[in-house]
Amino acid sequence: MAEFSTVGLEDVIEAFSRREQATVEAVPKMLQAGAAVLVQAQQEEAQAMGLNETGGFVKSIKATAVKGDSREKHIDVFPHGRAKHGNDRKGDKSNVRYATIGFVAEYGTSSQAARPYMTVANDKAQSKVVEAQREVWERENNV
Repeated sequence: MAEFSTVGLEDVIEAFSRREQATVEAVPKMLQAGAAVLVQAQQEEAQAMGLNETGGFVKSIKATAVKGDSREKHIDVFPHGRAKHGNDRKGDKSNVRYATIGFVAEYGTSSQAARPYMTVANDKAQSKVVEAQREVWERENNV
């Protein structure tokens, strides 16, 4: 009968386990670092496109907390909260969500040209976001 033996396989398994744990700890920090860069870029682009009539919209662009489960994590960056004005002309006294204002600005309407602050900011900041995330990865994994 044949015999099969391994030497060092336990060390390899342990190394993979350590790498997995380091990844689990690093990913939320990477997402937060990238989101911070993206928030700044979107705020600057919204300001540059003139979406600062009251100043509240630009300040409302924030990142959420890290969301997801053990397989997948993500952070959303979008305008949070409500403006101090409502939609009175339609009889609605409630305040308008900043996310709605952002959507209308991003895509426009039949009577308002689009001001795609989010798309432009995301494109401009892509390399900076990746670099911020890479720095966290290298710091967390001692690369």
